[in-house]
Amino acid sequence: MTASERHSALIEAMIADGTLTDAALIDAFRSVPRHRFIPETGALTPHGTVLNANSDPERWLAAVYTDNAIVTQVDEPGSPRPREAPVPREPEPGPETASASSSAAPTVLARLLGLAGLHEGQTVLEVGTGTAWNTALLAHRLGDGAVTSVEIDPRLAASARSVLRAEGRSPAVHAADGYGGYPPDAPYDLITSTCGVRRVPPAWLDQVRPGGLVVCPWGLLEGAGVLARVECPGDGSARGSFHGGVGFVPLRTPGAAAPPARDSGQQPDEYRLTQSDPVAPLMAFTTAFALSVMVPDWRVRRRWIGTGSGVWVCDLEGVSWVRVYPYGTSWMIEQGGPRSIWDEFEEALALWAELGEPEPDRFGLSVAGDGAHRVWLDSADGRTWDV
Repeated sequence: MTASERHSALIEAMIADGTLTDAALIDAFRSVPRHRFIPETGALTPHGTVLNANSDPERWLAAVYTDNAIVTQVDEPGSPRPREAPVPREPEPGPETASASSSAAPTVLARLLGLAGLHEGQTVLEVGTGTAWNTALLAHRLGDGAVTSVEIDPRLAASARSVLRAEGRSPAVHAADGYGGYPPDAPYDLITSTCGVRRVPPAWLDQVRPGGLVVCPWGLLEGAGVLARVECPGDGSARGSFHGGVGFVPLRTPGAAAPPARDSGQQPDEYRLTQSDPVAPLMAFTTAFALSVMVPDWRVRRRWIGTGSGVWVCDLEGVSWVRVYPYGTSWMIEQGGPRSIWDEFEEALALWAELGEPEPDRFGLSVAGDGAHRVWLDSADGRTWDV
């Protein structure tokens, strides 16, 4: 199949499954082919397969029009680091690398733009230009002059401007830290981000017009994120709902990358054996999301040892930790430090079951005027958890 045929097939599939419903957004996706924004060399599939349009054009094109993210940059020494200590996603592009920039999966991007309710006359700030595919979609839908995009990596910002010019588009692309928004062009009707956040940056709420929207990936645990659509009344507060599961590169900040969570061979304070699989709740999206909300401040990483695949869990400082691995026909759970994180997991899973095993889209987010973030279940007046 040619690039044009693959592009058409992807759009028709998204229409058929209900991902794309708005006629103007469908026109934008049809008019802005993804392959024109993916680097011909240096990109990777989510599983780490190297893509090269010159040496293997068929594999490259197939990856571009598969409904997956494409990694376009991995962390390097000195590159901007994740702002909020994200959890490395599995599988990673390599044994010691993590995605620093990517092109979002087409259906995820379509859902994000659908939640934004794009219409003529809107002005939008996009945080995280990346490959500029989303920037071009926004510019096609709203007009070049309505779109401001910021990218923390100057090299990516320059590349995005070049690609957009080649496509006849000229939205404003600035090399800037998206955490601070972009004050010169504020206020905006909409701020949308293709970078995941744990907390909605205060600058975004300050730079949205009263009644405007922020639509972005949100999550306390990378790999168990959701799309958040929050309404902003103009007083620094916000309230909105979560929609489905997504994986995005975290919002970054200048500086060296933080070291990943590692099993450092510490001696446990407690051992226990269990017959049921303790890893499954950490790997399943619904339960991992619930645990991320109900148990504060933890990270997880897959751990491969001689007996099989387990996990390493620790708090954000690495002081309290849990090590889980297969042990014969059972599972060994070891934990140490002042917090008993595994006990907190068990209590949270029991509460989740008591509440009816709610799916992530039953939760929502409230941001108070003083910046306090709370996740709620079913209603902002219902059960809440501090972020």
